[in-house]
Amino acid sequence: MEAKWINQSEINRKDWDNLVEKTENVSIYVCSFYLDATAIDWEAYVAEDFSFAIPVGVVRKGGITRVYPPLFQRYVEPIGDISKIDWEAFEKSLLKRYSKGDLHVKSAILSSADQKTISVTKHIHQSVNQEQYKLKTQAKRMIKRFEKTSFEIREKNIDTYLLSELIAKELSNKLPLYGTKDVQHLFDVVKKAEENGYLYKIAVFDGETLKGGLIGLKFNGQLLYLKGTAEEALQEDGAMYALMNHFINYGLSQNCTIDFGGSRVKGIQFFNQRFSGVDVEYFNYSWDNSPPWFKLLFSLYRKIKV
Repeated sequence: MEAKWINQSEINRKDWDNLVEKTENVSIYVCSFYLDATAIDWEAYVAEDFSFAIPVGVVRKGGITRVYPPLFQRYVEPIGDISKIDWEAFEKSLLKRYSKGDLHVKSAILSSADQKTISVTKHIHQSVNQEQYKLKTQAKRMIKRFEKTSFEIREKNIDTYLLSELIAKELSNKLPLYGTKDVQHLFDVVKKAEENGYLYKIAVFDGETLKGGLIGLKFNGQLLYLKGTAEEALQEDGAMYALMNHFINYGLSQNCTIDFGGSRVKGIQFFNQRFSGVDVEYFNYSWDNSPPWFKLLFSLYRKIKV
């Protein structure tokens, strides 16, 4: 099936989301609202008859448009009738249109990694379903510690904006990103998810004072843990373990698989494994055929940004 690249400005959101709905086991990351909220810009490789599409995040700097992984978006994936996709044609078209790129995808889709045109790196995230779920000893111990406190976990009467602000503030103490304007992408995801009925949130209170919480997205049989935290003193009392246990049990009660989100931080992976989180691979394809002058400018830009 012939296909071409289209910028998001030319894509009808209703038609796009109808295609998402027709895709088996698709993730929330490729819903139009999620792409709009996270990506600086995005384009898609779209079939002439709109039977399939493959979105990619893009950004233009120095006259070069490159593929990049948007913040708070673990990966993208094809939607629609995937059997119609000519993967060789897609790969050639991708490399021709974008001289530089980092493409995070749910499954292995490109072949040039074997030819050293594109490098591929495997990453992992964790998930757990009803059959796999079992609390490890440390999780049980921390949950019991939390139960001895006067703090309370609630699902109702939670101000979404205040919870988002608290999460960003607490996380910025360890991750500078959450103290920059880029955190607005997270706020936009949360706002749009709530408007579309996908948001799930829980919070921990000391009386009527908000002390932490988790934000998740419920979509297509999955409950995705987006972001969350608690004030440091509460973490020592097991608040994060208690919150996550509540989060998981809610998801399982809704017949959802729990997706812990993507993190390469070993400490977070260890935390997820206390709830029997199972490793799931995804893939990062990288290539750079940009002009030498752009490679130099991009290298300087990265150094300045860091």
